[in-house]
Amino acid sequence: MKNAARMEWIKLRSVRTTWWLAIMAVVSMAAAGAGVGLGYRSHTPVATAAQILDNSLGGAILAQLLLGALGVLVMTGEYGTGMIRSTFAAVPRRRRVLAAKVAVCGGAALAVGLVASFAGYLSGQLAIRGTAIPAASLGDPAILRPVLLTGVYLGATALIGVGIGTIVRHSGAAIGTLFGLMFVPVIVAGLFGESGIGVGRFFPLLMLLNSIAVTSPVPGLFAGWISALLMCGYAAVVILCGGVLLRHRDA
Repeated sequence: MKNAARMEWIKLRSVRTTWWLAIMAVVSMAAAGAGVGLGYRSHTPVATAAQILDNSLGGAILAQLLLGALGVLVMTGEYGTGMIRSTFAAVPRRRRVLAAKVAVCGGAALAVGLVASFAGYLSGQLAIRGTAIPAASLGDPAILRPVLLTGVYLGATALIGVGIGTIVRHSGAAIGTLFGLMFVPVIVAGLFGESGIGVGRFFPLLMLLNSIAVTSPVPGLFAGWISALLMCGYAAVVILCGGVLLRHRDA
């Protein structure tokens, strides 16, 4: 497992796409935070610290897609080039290959997700400096919690991407599937108005915007930490399904 993980780490960091997606995820979060802060500088009435933080983390909508695509490409990139055959020749136990990819991609995506989340927070706070808007201190658990959980959410999204990539094996189709799972259920739930909250609280995007990346979850939705655990559970289920198919299909 150690050698397999080292092999996957070399492959992950040696591809330019990895760095571009990671950098864009951080930049998108930082840009959203700065934009929100600048927009609230002259806002009337004066915004609260919670409002600034909640909106500063809104860049996670784009960041989740970028890191999800990164997770997809960790698997589908090798299928597209045919390199997957060499990988399975070097490590015949396919589930070990998948486990190594999950460990490496998950660790990297979690690190990037946390950096991106803190970038969104910090850029928002810097943008309101010198105004009457109260600062949001990380010493406050209500502020620190959504920042950390947003990073966890982004890491889990990348793992869901790995699982979908393992199942679909085609980059375009897998990324399209991931995007569809993120946005389509939310649109459908919105058609039912308030009655859709009971089902919508299980959907990733609603969990992000109304439970995870906010200081106070919307009534009727799960607490932030429960939503984050649900995302990790979704990732585990998709990866397990991918592992079963990986074992029984040809490379």
